[in-house]
Amino acid sequence: MHILTKIFVVLVSLLAVFMVPLVVVSTMNQEHWRRDALDMQTQVAAMRGQQRAEQQSYVAREAQMKEQLDAYSQKQQAMIAELESCRASRNESEARLVTAESRIASQDGVQRTLAQGVKTAEELNRKLVADLETLRSTALAAERRRVELAERVAELDSELQVAEAVQRALREENARFKRDQRAMEATISEYAARYGAVEGDVLAADEGIAPDRNLEATVLDVARSPERTLVEIDAGSRDGVQTGWEMTVGDGGTFIGRLRIIQVDLNRATGILTLENATRGLAKSGQRAYALAGHH
Repeated sequence: MHILTKIFVVLVSLLAVFMVPLVVVSTMNQEHWRRDALDMQTQVAAMRGQQRAEQQSYVAREAQMKEQLDAYSQKQQAMIAELESCRASRNESEARLVTAESRIASQDGVQRTLAQGVKTAEELNRKLVADLETLRSTALAAERRRVELAERVAELDSELQVAEAVQRALREENARFKRDQRAMEATISEYAARYGAVEGDVLAADEGIAPDRNLEATVLDVARSPERTLVEIDAGSRDGVQTGWEMTVGDGGTFIGRLRIIQVDLNRATGILTLENATRGLAKSGQRAYALAGHH
């Protein structure tokens, strides 16, 4: 046999030997592949079903997401509107803040003005209180002065009444004195006709001068002697008293006598008392001496 044939036989034998396992393996692989294919088809069908389910779920999810997107869009629009409202509110708040700051500044100025006004009012109040105290003191002093003046007026009114009573008594006494003078003159004339003229230093009734003012003084001292009675009063040249004045001495409303001033000092004067009568009362310290303007 030819060598090539042998080689061919050997190769065919080897090929047969190798092909059998390959066929077996191929057969087994085909079964496996078929099972895998079936499994793959099942899996593909399951995956397609799952895909359809997922697609449906996706559509539903997409619709839900769209609804949520619409809701979010509405919320966004609402939030944008609210944001715009907040911006407007912020702008309004800023405007209010500026207005409030302006008002606060104005109120600060008003408060400073009020504080200054309160301070001025307190100073004015203190001044008014001081002025009130001064006015009160002045009013009290004026009231005391008024009371003193009222008492003085009452005293002067009483003295005026006394003076008027004394003046009435003086007028009556003067009238009586003139009657006595006329009687004495008639007696002297009768005496002169019978026995001749009277010699000696006899004072006429019209000797002395009438005071030029009204004056009231107090009798300080009385000195008596057999010849005359001297009376000292607490008024002198400083008060206008002059030598020769004719004054009247009285005790209340009682006429005591006529006083003719013979000596005048600065604040004292001395005179001779006439027409003194023990029945009416004698001159003594503390009695009053009166000068009436134009009367002697």
